[in-house]
Parts: sequence; structure tokens; C-alpha cells
Amino acid sequence: MEKSKKKKIITRARAPEKKAEQFNKILEAGKDLFVKYGAHGFSLRALAKRLNMSQTNVYNYVQSKRELWIAIRIKYYNEFRDGLKKVIDNHQESFYDQFFKMAEFFLEFASADYHRFQIMFLLSAPPSNKIGPLEKNYKPFHIMKYISVIVEKAVDVNEIKKKEAIERLYYIYGVLLGAAKVEADLKLRESVTEPIKLESYLLSAKEYRKFALEQIRDLLQRNII
Repeated sequence: MEKSKKKKIITRARAPEKKAEQFNKILEAGKDLFVKYGAHGFSLRALAKRLNMSQTNVYNYVQSKRELWIAIRIKYYNEFRDGLKKVIDNHQESFYDQFFKMAEFFLEFASADYHRFQIMFLLSAPPSNKIGPLEKNYKPFHIMKYISVIVEKAVDVNEIKKKEAIERLYYIYGVLLGAAKVEADLKLRESVTEPIKLESYLLSAKEYRKFALEQIRDLLQRNII
């Protein structure tokens, strides 16, 4: 009798874990399909087939491609936020050093999984005629909000002037987006994707990132104060 009770408890405890694992597989597959085919180029039926699931089962997790897109962004923005928060919370260094570390984190995050980066920063949400439960509770993540926390701390200790800092930080944010894209292109090997390789000189993604960060440090030192 005791063995039977113990078995039931274990089964119930594992069920949520299995559900979470399956949901994560859906998000990962959805991320790749969005990047490969775009918002209109695949269906939840295709997603179900890829995962060897029934379409009905997929609908138990997400009700539309828009809901899938939101769920993917929630997952990855949480990962991004947690990593960025570690940079923001450590304000024992100067503003320049702290923001430079944020730039390093940004490019490393993009490089580690560029499909994830595309979903978060480059791809638009697919349209939908209805608002599902995920969207009802969804609050957009504002990356510049986290950057402004660094600015405000720096302004409080007179490291920078607030009047000009935000505009220049938006500019550097744009530089980071572009740098992440170029680094991703430099990693391409297939000729069909037209990698940006110059025949006269081969620049590695690692070399490019080092150069880009040096330029960002220079922008910070010359333009913000």
C-alpha cells in the first residue's frame, strides 16, 4: 500500500516537469520556424508535425502563432533581463566601464544564439484576430528602460550630463544592433546566404567584435561627458 502511494506522488510531481519540458521544445522549434520562414511562412500544424505532436496538443500550450511569438519573447527576455540586471546592479565601477560591460554582454548574448536575438530585437509579431491569454497579460519589455537605470545612477553621481546622455545611448544601442548583425554574417559559411567575406582579407567574427567594442568605448569616452 505504501509503495502504491509513493508511486502516485512521484507521477504527479513529474507531470508539471514534463509539461514544462514539452513547452520549452515548442518554444525552441517555434523560434527556428519564425526565423526560417517568417511570421506567415509556417503554421501551428507544421510546428506540431515537426515535434511529432497533434495539433490539438499544441493548442493546449499556445492558441496562435502570435501567442507562440509572445511566449518565445517572454522566455528569452527573462534570460536577457537577468543577465543585464547583474551588470546594472554592480555600480561600483564608473559609468563607462559599466556601460561597456553591458555592450559586451549584449554582443555575447546575440552571438550565443542569433535566432533568439532575432526574435527579441528584429522580427515583428505575427497578426492575429483574437487576443489569447498570454497576450492579455503580456507587458512589453523596454530594453532602454534598463539602460536608463545606468544613466540615472551615473547622473546622480555627476558622471554624465542627463541632457545629452539618452540620445547618445540610443545611438550606441543602434551601433550594437548593427554590430550583432555583422558578427552573425561573418560566421556564415554557406555561399547561398552570401556571407560578407572580402576576398582580399578575411575578418573573423571574434576580431570584428573586438574592434566594434573598441569603437563603442571610444564613443563613450569622447561623446557622452
